[in-house]
Amino acid sequence: MPFYSKRQLLPKLKELNIRLDKKRGQCYLVDENIAKFIVKEVEIDENNDIILEIGSGLGTLSDSLVRSGKRIYLLENDEKITKFLYSHLKLNYKVKLIDLSSDAIDFEQFLDVKVIIIKGDAIKAPFPVVTKIVGNIPYQISAPLIFKIIDSWNINELKKCILMVQEDFANRLIAKVNSKNYSRISAAVGLYLNIKKIKLVPSSCFFPKPHITSVIIELTAKYSLLVDSQENIYRKDYLSFLRGIFPFKNKSLRNAISFFLKNNENATNQFKYFKKIIKNPELFPFINKKLRRFSPQQLFNLMLYGTTGKIEILQEFE
Repeated sequence: MPFYSKRQLLPKLKELNIRLDKKRGQCYLVDENIAKFIVKEVEIDENNDIILEIGSGLGTLSDSLVRSGKRIYLLENDEKITKFLYSHLKLNYKVKLIDLSSDAIDFEQFLDVKVIIIKGDAIKAPFPVVTKIVGNIPYQISAPLIFKIIDSWNINELKKCILMVQEDFANRLIAKVNSKNYSRISAAVGLYLNIKKIKLVPSSCFFPKPHITSVIIELTAKYSLLVDSQENIYRKDYLSFLRGIFPFKNKSLRNAISFFLKNNENATNQFKYFKKIIKNPELFPFINKKLRRFSPQQLFNLMLYGTTGKIEILQEFE
């Protein structure tokens, strides 16, 4: 497939009757040097890498990824675009187009297919087992997508993700404890993933031209995602805990947990040992500190106490 410059993109979008919604973050990369840079950073092993591209668009990256990798999944929610990708790629490769809007799918049946085009929502669709994930991610789905990646990361398979996101969002991912931007996603990424900013991408590289700067980031797994680590075993519990308490990040930890338990009926049973530290704050003085002052590891240890009741976990807070 050809790379579409801005001049070439406009008539192609008109031909396909595609209207981009700038408010939804629908922008196309029109700088070929950036596209080549992203593909280079993926470091594709043509014999082993199975790649998932999220938001393929008109194939800005897809053609290079397909030529370089063992197998590629293209995940795109626009039916017109998926049909366009299929019509072009089938000329040179064995291609399968599937629709995940209705039924689940067994990806194992496509092991002999070079390109699997998935028509589906990136947040709702199940991810196939892959070694690399690539994508230019709209701001509106950036946070839920990162949480989905953390929740589904298989350290034995997935090696890294190369994503392009808004610079402001990237700063939220790496926000320091007790800073203005420290949030639920900072506490999740901070425990499980290494994140590295690779390259800033100016708005002039996109059409329509957004009002923000983007950045290419690399995500890799920390040791906390090893199969037998406590952090991995209790991964879903930790993410659930963060979801419940971070709406109250400027409250004391005691109040944040109290509000969480009050507002979530299931949390009372899931984190039943929190009642002790809420009812006996004099025994646990740290609980009066503001939530945003606790590091990801400290928050995990607190969650683990709430789940297991092992009091020795709290010794570091004394």
